[in-house]
Amino acid sequence: MKEWEKIAIDYNSFFWRNYIWTKSLINQSKITDTPQIYMGIKGYPKKIDYIAKISTWEDAHNNLLKQIEKDISVLENILDETVNNGEKMNLFTSQFLTDDLSKYSTNKVIKSYKLHTKYNIKEYAYGVLVPVLDFRHLHFIEDKLKEILSNKLDKEELEKAYFVFTQPIEDSFALEQEKSILNVYSKLPDKELLTEDASTILEKLENYYPEVYKLLKEHTLKYTWVFYVYSGPAFTEGDFIETMKYYKKKDIDPQNKLNQLEQERKEVFKKREEYFKKLNLNKEERKYVEIVSRAVYLKPRRKDYQSKSYYHLEFLQKEVAKRLNWSLSQVRSALLEEIEDGLNGKEINIDLINERYKKHIIIPIGNEVKIYQGEEVDKFEKEHIKEEEIILENSNIITGQSAFPGIVKGTVKRIDLPDDMIKMKDGDIIVSTATTPSIVPAIRKARAIVADEGGLTCHASIVSREFKIPCVVGTKIGTKILKDGDEVEVDATKGIIKKL
Repeated sequence: MKEWEKIAIDYNSFFWRNYIWTKSLINQSKITDTPQIYMGIKGYPKKIDYIAKISTWEDAHNNLLKQIEKDISVLENILDETVNNGEKMNLFTSQFLTDDLSKYSTNKVIKSYKLHTKYNIKEYAYGVLVPVLDFRHLHFIEDKLKEILSNKLDKEELEKAYFVFTQPIEDSFALEQEKSILNVYSKLPDKELLTEDASTILEKLENYYPEVYKLLKEHTLKYTWVFYVYSGPAFTEGDFIETMKYYKKKDIDPQNKLNQLEQERKEVFKKREEYFKKLNLNKEERKYVEIVSRAVYLKPRRKDYQSKSYYHLEFLQKEVAKRLNWSLSQVRSALLEEIEDGLNGKEINIDLINERYKKHIIIPIGNEVKIYQGEEVDKFEKEHIKEEEIILENSNIITGQSAFPGIVKGTVKRIDLPDDMIKMKDGDIIVSTATTPSIVPAIRKARAIVADEGGLTCHASIVSREFKIPCVVGTKIGTKILKDGDEVEVDATKGIIKKL
């Protein structure tokens, strides 16, 4: 019997990240006393499939649901621990940027690697619990909010209130970065400079506008990791110059844009307070409603903490690569035990590491993690993983969940990886399996976003709200039907996409 099922896709995730993610599921069952979820990863160089024993997800979902419905502080604690651990992890890993790693002893290299792993496993263990609340068509946080609002408001007013209460009330790192680069752009006296190539612009900034050059360098130092995700590349001054060139091309007034963002945030707070007065919620209901905005904000925040830590880790991994005469990809495809043995002079079978880079499957078995590689992957897949069933009833109409309202028409561009962004033009419709921070430069140009995966707290939902881009998530089949060049109408208010 094939007990494993593919449930999601992701990109550019290397073996070591996949390993510690799978290992974190062993911890997940302990921190909230929920049944262990059996999920694993099938990995290739640029793509991974998440696989799961669905019944274990359902058991964990039902158990965690009961705990939260009995005591909402269970969910509050999950969110609190995500922040506390993430900030501690980033504080620790930031030393990989400032220290002279060549002076680290072998013992210190291994100890540092292990501590990063410990922090990250804990972050994943807490992080996976928010998605656990979503099972198949059930979305606990969204459904609970709608249930509370439906008892107080009519359908039309409910939709407006739902939109207000699902707005994050703090900036994501991506939006924080956007405001920062807008500020840099606002200080540039000669915007016509931005018609030249990035390297020429950078040189002229240094020579003629040293204050702007300094601001850009500081911005890059602070936000280079924002679009890194698991394996980069990190953004450079040249990349951020391209963002400013885009502002110039779109004739965006930076100060007006900053004022608009500030005003929109104030308007959200104002509307929230108006609805709170109108709804007259009891104490428990108010807690549920307030926690929605926090969950929406913290799900991507958790991923950002980890993105930053992986950017920092790259510096340590490059030091390991130098000492072992390996490539960065080989270091990222090695177990910590193999790295430790190699640094201590023991012979390592590099062929096994190279084989693991090409393809691997990692699954939890009890309190251990099992790795399959090479031909074992094909055998495991054939014997244990169900074929994905796609039912296409009407190939011209696709439905999903509205993340940000609006009705637009445009040309489809399939964007999953940074390499795909070259084909993106202003006003195109992004169709993606699941958006990630690494494709935000393309999202900035999009007229709408359509994603196979996700719910209220997914990356596409959050970024669409911040950039005010119509968005439909959870379509399941969008990428199976829509191809580059297709003309579509996206009704993100109703969650319907029509192929024209």
